[in-house]
Amino acid sequence: MKNIKISLLTLITLLLLSNYSYPGNLKVLHEKSYHIAPGKELKLETSTGDIMISSWDMDEVYIKVLGNEKAEDKMSFDFNANENVVEVIAKKEGSFFNWFGSSGISLRFEIKVPKSFNNKVSTSGGDIKLADVKGKTLLKTSGGDLWIKNTEGETNASTSGGDINLDGNKGKLSVSTSGGDINAKSFDGDLYASTSGGDIKLKGTNSKIEAETSGGDISLEYWGVNKGIDLSTSGGDIYIKVPTDFSAKVKLTTSGGDISTKIGVNNVKKMSSHKLEGELNKGGSPLNATTSGGDIVVSKM
Repeated sequence: MKNIKISLLTLITLLLLSNYSYPGNLKVLHEKSYHIAPGKELKLETSTGDIMISSWDMDEVYIKVLGNEKAEDKMSFDFNANENVVEVIAKKEGSFFNWFGSSGISLRFEIKVPKSFNNKVSTSGGDIKLADVKGKTLLKTSGGDLWIKNTEGETNASTSGGDINLDGNKGKLSVSTSGGDINAKSFDGDLYASTSGGDIKLKGTNSKIEAETSGGDISLEYWGVNKGIDLSTSGGDIYIKVPTDFSAKVKLTTSGGDISTKIGVNNVKKMSSHKLEGELNKGGSPLNATTSGGDIVVSKM
């Protein structure tokens, strides 16, 4: 009988803990809709929480805020709108000490915007997902990952502690992370990518590319006209794949590895196991790759 009581007590404790920590155990805290024309702007600033933004075929911004009991008790929300902007500000209430950490707060924003819309979004403690939007985008998170999919327009995105994932983006892209990887595929437009602690994987076209990492590898698959490519890493390898008819003025340099090219290099100026300068096909815009601690491999797609 004693063992049964202990088992029952353990089961109840586990259930209570499960209900407390389960990320889906959220309720709707706020639900707002604002009629607004396409091409206007969403501004969202929150001290914690995940953010998901996608488009729909309506001239309206719809906002749903979900959270647990601690979010309801400790967060304040301010909603404002006019004909040009919808603004949401969410911040922690209470004593000075509540600002350190999320204090058990679980919060999520689910937002719909017109397909053509500008977005300026920041969170100090969560992930941001943005999809299917045309317009100027500014995303910032201090403690999460970024997913940006099927967008068109200029995009600036940064995170201090997570990965960045890009897919199907058209327009100028500038992304940076202090502690994660960067993955970009099917991009069409100029790209700047920087990470202090991860790998960079790129697949795209019609782009001037600058990518740098202090602690990882860089891999690039590129097709289309060469508009200039500059890749650098302090601690990894660089892998480049381009079509056989790709033209570039090539400069490859490594301090601690080897250089290998599977595409013929013309008009060679300098050639050694650590340095290669010359031209691919007709030459033209630069293809620069520099690493302090790894190999460089250039091959055919």
